[in-house]
Formats: sequence, C-alpha cells, structure tokens
Amino acid sequence: MTKVKIMKMVAILAAISNLFGCSTLDVLDGPGMVNVDSEHRTEYANTLPFDEYDGCPYWAVAYLGKGDDGKNAADEYIEKLFTELSEEKRKAVNHYDYGGEKWYLVIPRYPDKNYIIRGNDEEKAVSVKHGDAFTINCGDDVKIRSGTLVRNELVLQTDENDRLICTKTVRDITEYEE
Repeated sequence: MTKVKIMKMVAILAAISNLFGCSTLDVLDGPGMVNVDSEHRTEYANTLPFDEYDGCPYWAVAYLGKGDDGKNAADEYIEKLFTELSEEKRKAVNHYDYGGEKWYLVIPRYPDKNYIIRGNDEEKAVSVKHGDAFTINCGDDVKIRSGTLVRNELVLQTDENDRLICTKTVRDITEYEE
C-alpha cells in the first residue's frame, strides 16, 4: 500500500472510531505506543475515575438538588471532587443561571467546547470554556452539546425520584441519600 492509501485508511478508521467511541483514533508513531485517555481529558475530569466507568461517558454529572439545597451542595461537591486541583481552579468553576430550581454539576471528559442550549434555540447557545466543569440551575428544557465532529448531547433532567436521567454518554456521580 502506498502512504496515501495508508493515510486514507487511518482517516476512515478515525472517523468510524469517533462515531462509536470516546475519542478519535490517534496515529501512533512507533511500536508499543498506546493512546492514554487521561492525557486527553481535562484537569477536572482527571480528578474522577473515568478509566473505571463502564462504557465511554462523555460527561460526569451530579444532580445537586433543588433551590437553596442545590446551591449549597454545589460548593460542597466542588471542594470534595476537586481537592487535587488548586484553589484557583476550584473557584474557576463557572455557574450558569437558567432560572430553574434544579442544580447540576457538569464535568466534561474532554476539552472540547460545550454549548448550553435552552429548548431548540440554537442561535442563543452559550459556549462553555474548553472542557471546564460548571454548575447550572435550570428546568428540564436545557441540554448540553459537545462541539466535536460527532455531537454528543446531554439533556439535564431527573425522574420522579429526583434521580438524574442518564444515557450512555453520561456518568451519574450524584451521592444519593438512601
């Protein structure tokens, strides 16, 4: 095979792997080289055991509660989950107020740009800094979308038992009281 054919094959495999996996296929330079996922994750995501999670979640999300309970839990979760990070990084966790009662902590796995979209109004989407963790209070009409070629989407909702509704792209890290 010529180099051009090999490069085309790698590009096709990368595109296919992106459809079904977490990250793109990296071209390895030599024997024994491996793609280490933690080298591609955000600092916030590396404080969590993403390597131990089943599947390939794109976000880790904690449902923090409603109203003042959720607001108070936000600071507790940030301090507890991000103890390895500097105080500056913990204080850099932004908050987005969409007027709802439900509070969430969202931790993207990769440093892709994320967009917060209310309803179907994509023109007013708010861009979240590359992979930074953030808190948000909202209703059930808000979704988070990754900015990758293959878009992942997270709809922030809870069920009738106040448990986060998850898909395969989301890992629930809420500490529920039993």
